[in-house]
Formats: sequence, C-alpha cells, structure tokens
Amino acid sequence: MKKNEINLKKEGFNLNANVYPAGYHYKEIMRLGRVFPTTKAQAAYFIQLGRYPDAYNMDDVELVERELNPYGFDGEYEYTKSKTMVRLVNLDDMCKALKLKYGL
Repeated sequence: MKKNEINLKKEGFNLNANVYPAGYHYKEIMRLGRVFPTTKAQAAYFIQLGRYPDAYNMDDVELVERELNPYGFDGEYEYTKSKTMVRLVNLDDMCKALKLKYGL
C-alpha cells in the first residue's frame, strides 16, 4: 500500500528511522534496523546489509518518502501483525534512491 493508504496517526517522533550524525557508532544499531542512513558511509553500509529496516510509525514513513520521492520512487508498505506499524516492502527502490543521492 502507498503512504496515503496507511491509517496511522502521527506520533511526533521517529520510532526506527533514527538519524545519527557522521562519526557516531551506528553499525550495530543499523543491523537492528533502527537507523536511517544520512551520510555516504551510512548509506553504503545500509545497502551492504541488504536487510529490511524494522517497523515504522507514520513519522518514519514521512522520512522515508522524503528520500524516495525526489528520485521518482514511492514507498510500498505493509502492516505488521499488530496493525500499529508498517514495514517498507520495496527496499530495492530505497537502495536505488540512496545510490543516486550519494553517488554510490
């Protein structure tokens, strides 16, 4: 489903798409799916992992969409079992957008 089809309220904080500055020790947390890449090194590691990020709330979805949309991609999501969060299904498009953004 697309962003506009998700029926979640905004929480006012990111749950699993947290942003960490350059130089922060992010690798272990990124393996858990709780870091959103914001530098070239983080993006390269995110792509290398090849894993799906953890579940997102609506604030996380907006962050993901801000990264995907400038490159012509739209996020595809599915609800978790509890229907309180969503997961990004099209990780390939996220990786393509990160490659375009950071020149990887």
